[in-house]
Amino acid sequence: MTKKTINIPDLGEAEDVEVIEVCVKEGDQVDSDDPIIVLESDKAAMEIPASEIGKVISIEVSVGDTVSSGSPFLQIEVSNNVMQVEENPYETLIEDSNIASEKPEKIESDQSSSIEKQNFHSIGLKTSNKNIYAGPAVRKLAREFGIDLSLVQPSGPKNRMKKEDLHLFVRSRLSATAQTKSFEFSQPNIDYSKWGPTKEEKLSKFQKSSLTNLHTSWINIPHVTQHDECDLTSLLEVRARLCKKHKVKISPLAFIAKITSQLLFHFPLLNCSLDQNLEKVILKDYVNLGIAVDTPEGLIVPNIKNAQSKSIVEISSEISGLAEAAKNRKLNIADLKGASFTISSLGAIGGKFFTPIINPPEVAILGISKSFEKVVSSQAGFEGRSFLPISLSYDHRAINGVYAVQFTNQLGEALSDKKLIEKSFIK
Repeated sequence: MTKKTINIPDLGEAEDVEVIEVCVKEGDQVDSDDPIIVLESDKAAMEIPASEIGKVISIEVSVGDTVSSGSPFLQIEVSNNVMQVEENPYETLIEDSNIASEKPEKIESDQSSSIEKQNFHSIGLKTSNKNIYAGPAVRKLAREFGIDLSLVQPSGPKNRMKKEDLHLFVRSRLSATAQTKSFEFSQPNIDYSKWGPTKEEKLSKFQKSSLTNLHTSWINIPHVTQHDECDLTSLLEVRARLCKKHKVKISPLAFIAKITSQLLFHFPLLNCSLDQNLEKVILKDYVNLGIAVDTPEGLIVPNIKNAQSKSIVEISSEISGLAEAAKNRKLNIADLKGASFTISSLGAIGGKFFTPIINPPEVAILGISKSFEKVVSSQAGFEGRSFLPISLSYDHRAINGVYAVQFTNQLGEALSDKKLIEKSFIK
């Protein structure tokens, strides 16, 4: 039997994640997939499994602690016949800087109290415990800048730290600091109890994260919103017939999501992102469609990967699954990352038009409201038809008004195309 330390796996962009539940106790026998602790980030709750088969010796964290990727959380006694032997990826490092004879060394945290280092730490990043390898020239440059090397992403062979990595880190931190200062905001400090009884309720992590993200998006992105009405009569007729034929129940949202994801390939700018320096657009050969979900904790936006290649039935199933996971706080980190376009639906609630706020780094979002009946004239006289109010918000830096209106016009035509809807219903 061998004692082994298990660390928190890669949490993506999440840092300072709170432990909200410990699922086992010392002495328990666990399988590799058994959850040990449950973490809560700004956007979701996630279970962290043991990843090894064995007996729990000790749990290194408690409810209320905050952890990050690489933090140790479990001591486990593992049978030798299931132990995995890892090779040291740093055994044969070759110095890639101008000092060819230097050997890579493990870097200990520099305790310098320089002003520059304090500035970098003020960004709010935390030092990880992973090993860092670099040559003396890189270490010297890091000390001069007051940089904690554990915050820098290495790009050299076998995770070797290079000078260029330090340069990139400095630029990104300075840029982040400038942006943070640009979006500071405050509320007036008022004693509202002077006018009557009051009470205070703390915002949840979800709500605080949403507050910051929405405010930053609204200030940083020049929003323009195009409103229109799409004739939904044909789609609702085809939907009723197909659902009856295949004995399924599918909401209009799944139909709209599928048609939208296909149309985005003809309007790639609506599915793009601007690069960090605002010098080019990044076009994507996929549509990862975000679907905004209202939960008791706040709004959350998981996304359907490669929605353009899935049928209406498949998209409907994924929407239901993601919505259920969001409401039960069981979403995976992967469900929340990589979206390229978002749909926000108020169709089940009401209203007619609204201005949805773009979710960066996306450049557009489609808001759909509750369909309504309207009498229109036709060659046969007057008839009642169903219309869908849509609201397309877009980043005016990447998209102009003509392009946006062309999209909403073609979306209306596509939602009335019975053959396209039938073809897209099932594979």
